[in-house]
Amino acid sequence: MIFSTLVSSCSEDEPVVPDMGFEYYPLKVGRYYIYQVNETSISQSIETKTAYELKVTISDSTVNERGLTTYVLVREKRANPSAVWQSLDTWSVKLIDNRIVQNEANVIFVKLIFPPSVNLGWDGNQFNNLPDNGNLFNESGSEQYYIANLNEAISLSAGFETDNSLTVVQNDFSDEIVGIDERKEIYASGVGLIYKEVRQLEYCTSSASCLGQQKIDKGVILIQSLKEYGKI
Repeated sequence: MIFSTLVSSCSEDEPVVPDMGFEYYPLKVGRYYIYQVNETSISQSIETKTAYELKVTISDSTVNERGLTTYVLVREKRANPSAVWQSLDTWSVKLIDNRIVQNEANVIFVKLIFPPSVNLGWDGNQFNNLPDNGNLFNESGSEQYYIANLNEAISLSAGFETDNSLTVVQNDFSDEIVGIDERKEIYASGVGLIYKEVRQLEYCTSSASCLGQQKIDKGVILIQSLKEYGKI
């Protein structure tokens, strides 16, 4: 009886720490990610396909006078697994309050917001001034990112599997007359970004003969899928 009373007392005194979901974008220096990337660029229905591997390494971090930590993302690419990595560019990312804020070639996006929940929405372009929020078609509410799926199992074609994934829809526009602008990113708990998909296609509308035929005037399709991750 005394033992059970003590256990109960200790349990009641322990603070309950809410799960903020930060594990969906772990920020730790030394972590690296290798993705298979397949890109298709289209111009007047002519397709040009390229495939390569992308490596992203959290190489360093700095702390400013306010105690805010900025992490450096070094990006490299190679044509195939036997090729030498070539420098691509450098991005940065930081956690500001409950938001993952990422600087991609001097364009800043709010990639995630915590704690995550299904249908949670936010302005992904809060810190940039992209025309039409970076969208091909300026539909109503086009600045809103939202979480479509949470804690779901997923298996990628590149081989990665997880029981806990989170899908952020950045845009979901599709119109049979003007085109498509569909973008999403998928994150895995304890890992980070595992999948990215971009489909931005503009249909021909310049003449009656092509209007409504979904003939692609120009566009891009990008699929980025995680192959490997770890710590250097």
